[in-house]
Amino acid sequence: MSGHPVQVAASSTLEDALATMAGAKLRHLVVVDGAGRCAGVISDRAIVAAWAAEPGCLSARRVSSVLDSPPAAVDVDATVVDAARLMCGAHVDAVAVVDRRGCAAGIVTGSDLVSLLTR
Repeated sequence: MSGHPVQVAASSTLEDALATMAGAKLRHLVVVDGAGRCAGVISDRAIVAAWAAEPGCLSARRVSSVLDSPPAAVDVDATVVDAARLMCGAHVDAVAVVDRRGCAAGIVTGSDLVSLLTR
């Protein structure tokens, strides 16, 4: 798990999310609602898919419009296997790790799992 995940507001535009990803050199961001609770994870693939379906939408479309429902998230007490199973079952390559309040404590990505397997 990567702790202290980079976050973006659900109300942000896809353009803002993409700029944050590029600046942080990341492929995933944790998305938070107005109260700071985890609303899901946005990937660069979701942004590209939105752009491919509607070129020019990045500056107008909100992050919340491309989030999976329900959000891919596991509890802080979940095991690595729990996270991997959710990723596989939900067909996502990243899950948020949330605390009891629903706030993001971290993120687990496919790259994290591969790194763990190579140790």
